[in-house]
Amino acid sequence: MTTITHPEKKRKRSLRPIVFDLVAHYEPSAHFQFSRRVRNEFDELAQEYTRSTWLLGRYGGRPVMQTDIRGIGVASRVEIGRLVLREGKQSELITSAMQMFAECQARNLASGPISRVVVNFPKAAERPRERSVVRHAFDGTFDEGTDGASCFVAWELDHLEIGRCVTYQSLMQYLREDGIYHSSHRGRVEAVQRHLQQEVGRYEAHRFFLRPERREGAIPSLTFCYTGDSLDRRVEAFMTGYTDETLEFVDAEDYEDQRGSFSSLSDYERASRRFGGLWILQDDIVRRLSQHHVGVLYLFFDEKLQPQLGREFAWDELYQRQRVSAYIPRASRNSQTFLDMVLEEMVRGRFIAAEDDSYQLAEGFGDFQHVTFYQLDDFRKRQV
Repeated sequence: MTTITHPEKKRKRSLRPIVFDLVAHYEPSAHFQFSRRVRNEFDELAQEYTRSTWLLGRYGGRPVMQTDIRGIGVASRVEIGRLVLREGKQSELITSAMQMFAECQARNLASGPISRVVVNFPKAAERPRERSVVRHAFDGTFDEGTDGASCFVAWELDHLEIGRCVTYQSLMQYLREDGIYHSSHRGRVEAVQRHLQQEVGRYEAHRFFLRPERREGAIPSLTFCYTGDSLDRRVEAFMTGYTDETLEFVDAEDYEDQRGSFSSLSDYERASRRFGGLWILQDDIVRRLSQHHVGVLYLFFDEKLQPQLGREFAWDELYQRQRVSAYIPRASRNSQTFLDMVLEEMVRGRFIAAEDDSYQLAEGFGDFQHVTFYQLDDFRKRQV
């Protein structure tokens, strides 16, 4: 088993030339035409943002627009290559590429608003300094006054997608279910969501959200709230009659002042799920944690569901724990292959550190955050 070490320990002080390949994908449109006017205006804009890389093709430093068929529409994408020879030039070159993407959208040269941005460069998932430069350029160009933090999804070692994430709680809070998000409230939240979807016109002048409150040693309390121009007794009566939930009116100014204490219905529903995979934020990279991986993480916890940080476990001990764990699917509890495969995947995902035949929770495990990752277009459309 290969030992996973922190990427900063392997970095060299001297900066080697790096070729950044940046691609912006735009939303498809049935009305978009890659006409002569669009081509000519794009060529003029591309000439302004061209930076030589001494290479050819998509890495040549000149922006290139491509089109793809998406259903009945056409989606465009813009590709730019950037060669960085000196560390001081990284920010300027990456920022110019992001500005090019934004200007194509502003001048209506693309098929629609930016859908997602992809970045490729060697060993991108192991180079935090370069990722920080890309994030800074991204935030400076696409800052829409939002609370969502920018982050990356590492699809492959060299292939990253940058977007935004919404943080719910720490990974340990999710595993222990001792935060403000609790699965026992899911039925109530889903009932209100269904009713709001069925009666769209009735509540269109109001916004609905939740105020969870943590209680020590007990399930957190949940209050359903709404806001609007003024208190509306009809809204409260309808909601109580259809869902048995009592609403509390919150003034719009109070909502803005205390926004951190409220949660949207969709965010609470996602954060309280006890099924499916999880998005986990590690520093600035989001990685997917499947439900099988979640079950194996409990093998590194004690009987009181406290993580045993820093303790090394032999493979045999983990296997014995797996055989009696209620968090492992019954059909997999006696499978050695299942344990081997999941441990290997979690080592690659940096949730677990391995050395020889021993395993332990990765460094910084207590700082991992349970989040939802959004591409740019999905983040713009999310309901808050």
